Amino acid sequence: MRSWDSGHRVWTVIILLVFSIVAVTLFPIQSALGQGVECPKPLKMASSNPSYNLKGVPADSSIIITWDEKTLKTLTDGLRDLQPALESVNISGGRYGVGTLLTTEWGIGGTVSWKDSQEIITPEAPLETGTQYRVWTYLYMTLRDGQARSCPRIGGEVIFTTAGSPPDDGNPVRKIDLSKIYHGDENGHGDIRGKVTGLNSALGLLTIDDTNMGSVSLIIYKGIPVLGKGQVISFDMIKIGDKVDARFTGGRVVTVELLF
Repeated sequence: MRSWDSGHRVWTVIILLVFSIVAVTLFPIQSALGQGVECPKPLKMASSNPSYNLKGVPADSSIIITWDEKTLKTLTDGLRDLQPALESVNISGGRYGVGTLLTTEWGIGGTVSWKDSQEIITPEAPLETGTQYRVWTYLYMTLRDGQARSCPRIGGEVIFTTAGSPPDDGNPVRKIDLSKIYHGDENGHGDIRGKVTGLNSALGLLTIDDTNMGSVSLIIYKGIPVLGKGQVISFDMIKIGDKVDARFTGGRVVTVELLF
């Protein structure tokens, strides 16, 4: 009996010793993870030219965004300067459809230049006349310092309409109010639930009468899973009047579920 007790005590001591070593080893790691890097201060547009919702803008205009100067100079996630991220400009309207990267190396062209706190965005060709455009620079921060952290979005947007008559080309985006396209809340998250009031398969656009927000339009990019009764279905199976639930992460729809 004493032999069993001795062995039991030995194993208890070993287990406690191992547990203590693990706890001591993990403690500084957990402490480091807990500290994290603070989210950068929210960066907002001070002004823009053209101004928001302005109509009659010359089609050969550049888009000038003036950012808050003090915040712009300190915009960092602790690892790199984030000002270049604002140069990844998205544009929708006319030949750009419901959204195209304009100024990155993966985009279609165009340039960005800086003059102090002003960002000058020049499309690769004059914009189309009589066309609504939406230009945005959104970045939803995830800080990779050992602990992923989502922060309020960096950037802003401008919506305007060029002067003149629109081209008679049958482009379906000309019938869409681009201001109604939803990108999620300040963190790029969101849940939209309601009846389908509009469908545009050519644009991958879904318009929903949300119970809280009213009419909103969602871009359903190719590859986004559409679910119905636990199975993946095609976008074309959704019909006007159906009730759906759409979830956002990082400013984009990640899942759409048809509710029965």
